[in-house]
Amino acid sequence: MSWHEGEKPTVVGGIISAALALWVFFGIGSFSMNFSTLRSGTGLPLAADFANYWAASKLALSGHAALVYNINELHEVEQQFFGTHHYYGCGWYYPPFALFWALPLGLLPYLASLLVWTVAFLVIYAIVFRGVSHHPISLILFLCFPGTLMNILFGQNGFITGILLGGGLLLLDNSPILAGGLFGLLCYKPPFAALVLLALIVGRYWETLFTTLITVLLLSIASIIVFGYQVWPAFFRVQATPMKLLEVGAARWDIMPTVFAALLSAGCPVKAAYLGQGVVMLAVAVAVAWVWRQPLSMAVRGAVLVLGTLLFTPYAFVYDLSLLALPLGWLWEEGRRRGRLPGELLLLWFGWVMPCAALILWNNLNIIHGKLQLGPLVLLALFWFSLIRVKMALRPAESPNHPPSALLFG
Repeated sequence: MSWHEGEKPTVVGGIISAALALWVFFGIGSFSMNFSTLRSGTGLPLAADFANYWAASKLALSGHAALVYNINELHEVEQQFFGTHHYYGCGWYYPPFALFWALPLGLLPYLASLLVWTVAFLVIYAIVFRGVSHHPISLILFLCFPGTLMNILFGQNGFITGILLGGGLLLLDNSPILAGGLFGLLCYKPPFAALVLLALIVGRYWETLFTTLITVLLLSIASIIVFGYQVWPAFFRVQATPMKLLEVGAARWDIMPTVFAALLSAGCPVKAAYLGQGVVMLAVAVAVAWVWRQPLSMAVRGAVLVLGTLLFTPYAFVYDLSLLALPLGWLWEEGRRRGRLPGELLLLWFGWVMPCAALILWNNLNIIHGKLQLGPLVLLALFWFSLIRVKMALRPAESPNHPPSALLFG
């Protein structure tokens, strides 16, 4: 596929942005990593968050799966293999069936396991993304997207989430059962699956909804058979811990692009942060429910759902922004088909750079009572713009008296 003459400046700008993103990424890597030892200056292993998964796999393979929910036991395994006193993450809080995808990781040495984990899921996610956008520059922008690079830097699971959510949405209309299977697997991160279940209900995708629930049930039963019934009580005992860590700042606010973390960063009391997050969750849920009742393309509905999901959860990190590639791709394609709205390309570019820019601004820009977390502001702007796209798609063909720009105000 080729691009139109008027798009060439945008493509050139995209290539320059991609080059800058790679330069910043490798600059951060060279600053924080000793590539001769593959460790950071503090002694952490390469892609340190991955150590949590690798250690959880070691515990599960040794027949002690329930101990993955004990942060001290998990840390003891990490100390045994990596020899430092640092905690590599905030613990393991995923449902027990998430151990199925973690289980093979401990069968390989750490670096080999990390390489397979990163490359395999990146390739699959890239294939999913190509179902969103076929533009010649899109794959380059995806691979250089700061959200993609942050997920690699942390050694995290953002690619898995993107594969399951993006793949399920792309398959939903033509392969509802397979889509339901992917959404069921997505429930390894319940806050990221909540709006999906709502969308399936209001959109009357009963076959997919049933498959999703059956998948979760079967996975839960399988986890009891394989890991023992003790894993579920252990899982439920720690479910309040992540938010408690977030409230006191033990979970890093600078890398959390959520409304809750942004309000805490700005100096708001915890109760006010919960109230603000709750208001956004309610508004986003209502908007998603309305959009998914409309006869719209998956590009529009998918963009609203994924952006809504990122705003809905109070507990997400910068590597989860690898999901943002999906709505950026869908909105880009909608603009090519239906015409660009004023300022749209600039907003999409802000969304593209945000995973890195938000972290830089948080560390270097103070506001009256605290720090500025840019992430939720950009996500809210993109969500609003995606709703403008919904309004545009529901209108008949635009007439000269109703140009696309009128949708911004009327």
